Amino acid sequence: MPPEAVSLALAASIYPPAVAALIALGRGSEVRLRVFLLVGAALLTVLITGSLMLLLFEDLGAGSSAPREIGAGLYILAGVVLLGLAQRLRHPGPQKPKKDAGPSKTDRYLESARLVVLLGVILYVVPSPIYIGAVKAVADTHASTSEQFAYLALTVLIMLWMVEIPMLMLLAFPAKGAATLERINAWFARNGRMVAVIAAAGAGVYLIAVGLAEVL
Repeated sequence: MPPEAVSLALAASIYPPAVAALIALGRGSEVRLRVFLLVGAALLTVLITGSLMLLLFEDLGAGSSAPREIGAGLYILAGVVLLGLAQRLRHPGPQKPKKDAGPSKTDRYLESARLVVLLGVILYVVPSPIYIGAVKAVADTHASTSEQFAYLALTVLIMLWMVEIPMLMLLAFPAKGAATLERINAWFARNGRMVAVIAAAGAGVYLIAVGLAEVL
């Protein structure tokens, strides 16, 4: 398992909206079923998108040693995007006043089991630049196809720990788990932006450094 994939997966795992969705599920009925469906849909979505990217990197030759410039360019591009994201998160600009217009879109998605599955897909269907970098690190191992997909599966499990652990809490202890997640969500409401800035900036600098090292 490449250490770069592990570190990038941990950085990509910081995703408070998914935790907020689980907390909302913990307040409703059929908690265990809905939570299982949400996390299952998220896992399957991330695994599929990662598998497609892994195959794409293979087709582009990004996993081989020959076209090194392509791989380096992907690393540098992802790093620049992450630094821009960190800057945007640090200075979000003036916020519009919130309107009390009834339930949010997320709340509407939680009304049925089918929409819960759809929400799990929507939350993770667009891969983040950090996750792209993690998949690229797996492709760069030059391992066999089966080994690379095994590495990818481990990367996905690491990346989704922020929803996997809450899922286990809500499955085992719905009431206590929901209360604990409410406290965690309150902490993220106060500090989540800074955590995201640090994760995005750190991963961006790391990816740019890796790309420059491949070029040089």
